[in-house]
Amino acid sequence: MKTKIFGAATLWLLACGPAAAESITWWVPNWDEEAARELVASYEEANPGYDVEIVITTWDTMAQRILTAMSGNNPPDLITELQSRIVLYASRDMLTDVTDWFDRDLAREDFIDSALATGTFDGRLYAVPFRHDGSGLIYNRDMFEDAGLDPEQPPRTWEEFVSFGEALTVEQNNVITQYGTAWPFGNLDNAVVRYLQLLYDGGGTFFNADRTGVELDSPAAIDAMQRLTDTILTNGIAPRSSLEIDNTGLRELFANERIAMFKGGPFDVDPLVDAGMNIGTATLPGTGGIGTTTVDGFSVLVPGRANNPEAAWQFAAFIAQPDSQTRLTATFPANRIAAENERFSAPLLQPFLAQLDEGVPKPSAEGWGEMQRILFDHMQSILLGSATVEDAMMSANEEINALF
Repeated sequence: MKTKIFGAATLWLLACGPAAAESITWWVPNWDEEAARELVASYEEANPGYDVEIVITTWDTMAQRILTAMSGNNPPDLITELQSRIVLYASRDMLTDVTDWFDRDLAREDFIDSALATGTFDGRLYAVPFRHDGSGLIYNRDMFEDAGLDPEQPPRTWEEFVSFGEALTVEQNNVITQYGTAWPFGNLDNAVVRYLQLLYDGGGTFFNADRTGVELDSPAAIDAMQRLTDTILTNGIAPRSSLEIDNTGLRELFANERIAMFKGGPFDVDPLVDAGMNIGTATLPGTGGIGTTTVDGFSVLVPGRANNPEAAWQFAAFIAQPDSQTRLTATFPANRIAAENERFSAPLLQPFLAQLDEGVPKPSAEGWGEMQRILFDHMQSILLGSATVEDAMMSANEEINALF
């Protein structure tokens, strides 16, 4: 296969020349429908005889629908799916191993490492990433100035994050009217993600090396939970109302100037700017510098029982091209060349792009939902004062390991 540029469009041409009629089915989420149909039109124009039929999925039903389809004997040829679910499918032997095709037709160095990691299981690649993102720090520049902080120098380490948070927490008449930060601890997934970011940043891991258990009783795991819960219980830079909000509520607190900084995504930037806020962005503060973010996004995968896997791969390779990724992604592309497009050049977006090189895929495993619930319940027990951090983490470790 070769890539050839025609004006603004990258067209994927088959090395074998004109081919016999080929037809594949691509399942696409509804938010990508317009861009997907444009890509299909470009592909079919460049490859006469190829037909790509699009079937639309939705967020509420796609996970179960995809799992059911891949468990049957007649799945689609290509599926757009969340990156954090790919390892689970691969572990069940539901996907086509595309490692050899990828290394033949594409260059790994053209892709963000953490994006490729989301589709890797047991050293083999099972998906082509095209949309990839993670958290960064968003802060109110005006509040920084009011607190005597330089908005051009946001916190770079966790210690600075805490000290900035203390400076940005304002008390009037024994009532705190502004906090340095807040957390979305009212939502299970949001809360666990915030913990995982500190866990990975401190050098800890959720699963043990052979994924036969978890390591939430390790010093790194306990320290990460201690640092996180201390922001509410000890340092006081985050409100107790964190226990009642999700990511949307977190952004609303920031928009209403009740908090001065928060961990958010690139998708939070435009709404805040459009609301007239004077914001800054930065990479996440870590233990010794830039922190670690959990990463997720979307990839295309070929089911193991696909009727036409090679034709599906040829179209997946087209999606991997820089121009295709620029057109398809709603946040950042997984392709480094695509990320250089002017669409992603806004200064406020650059820290989010830089953060991706310090990204770790979100965990995925059989029973992950129950593991999250156990960890979340013990996190809540710490914040409600019914357990110490060490006791809660020991109990969480024991209960989750019992699932294995």
